[in-house]
Amino acid sequence: MNRYKFLYLFWLMPLAFLFLIIQQGTVYYGINDTFENGTSYTAEVLEFELKQIAAQTNGYIVLQFKTKDGTEIQRQLSLPVEMAGDLQEIRVVPVRYNPGGWQEIVLLPTIDTQKNLVWTNGLMAFVALLITTGIAIAAHRFANKKLSEDQEEFVIERVD
Repeated sequence: MNRYKFLYLFWLMPLAFLFLIIQQGTVYYGINDTFENGTSYTAEVLEFELKQIAAQTNGYIVLQFKTKDGTEIQRQLSLPVEMAGDLQEIRVVPVRYNPGGWQEIVLLPTIDTQKNLVWTNGLMAFVALLITTGIAIAAHRFANKKLSEDQEEFVIERVD
């Protein structure tokens, strides 16, 4: 078996970045859909935690509110550090709720930050897609070249 065949697997990298771009697009669509079509509520902040681990800072917020039909909704949402600062001192948060949407709950004080994060993530994934596609094309050509050449068979001869 020729080891150069495995270079074709590099195409999985651009495919993964394409998936990330599509995923970020659906998140952006979900944020806009919930903002435009969702119902406004005020949610009580039950818990807020910010974790700082080495170079990574993130946290979560637990929200609770009642819908117009009396259903009590309680959700734990993850928070990147960019959004945590806006919500740190707030005990009552205005939200939009769209049951069954891509993003069911949108926090109104941080909606611009949410959209900017999605754009940033999508653009970084797009740049990574371009770079890995270029590398994949080069690897594909290299593998084709090596596979089309005649392979020398190494014979190990024991000399005593």
